[in-house]
Amino acid sequence: MSNYSKFANFGEYLFYAYANVQMLFFAVKSGIPRYNRLCYMIRAKAFKAYKEGRWNIHDLFEFNIEKIRNNNYCWYCGQELEPSKLTKDHVFPRSKGGANELDNIIMVCKSCNSSKGSMDLFEWYATVRHVWPPINVLVHYLKNIYLYCVENGLMDKHSEEMDAMDLPFNWRYIPLKYPQPEDYWPSRFKEDDSESFIVKENN
Repeated sequence: MSNYSKFANFGEYLFYAYANVQMLFFAVKSGIPRYNRLCYMIRAKAFKAYKEGRWNIHDLFEFNIEKIRNNNYCWYCGQELEPSKLTKDHVFPRSKGGANELDNIIMVCKSCNSSKGSMDLFEWYATVRHVWPPINVLVHYLKNIYLYCVENGLMDKHSEEMDAMDLPFNWRYIPLKYPQPEDYWPSRFKEDDSESFIVKENN
């Protein structure tokens, strides 16, 4: 679970989480196995730009949402399946107020759908599956949290206020740091890059 104390409000907390994802994304995409000075500079620049309102989270990552919704494998575990055997999972559970809309739906296998149930996505990965989520899923979920918080005026809230609210996500499980790129996505740094999912366990 994450440390809130060094942030002025939840908005800063979320921006820092996003800045770290951007650093991870850059390193993986660039084939950098371990974070270096350039990676940390990118994180610092991103965090500063978010806080100052010069960068928009909507524009940070270009990944195919349709690919997450419509494919022949589960986006939570990577199991290959016929499309007819995939099920719709609501990223924010319906039982916790999640909308039955495309942005809140990901195609997953029945096993993952049943295992996750109404749990928070990050909490489920951390406490049940003990692996890091695929980067696309990670980014999609953080974006959903961001949109929800902007829409409901939560960006200026403090930790005590967030804890007292009935939210469709568990903000305490939003990660602020990630493993080294070569540990987060091992296959990306091997000659055989056929594996598309993160399988490294959390430490």
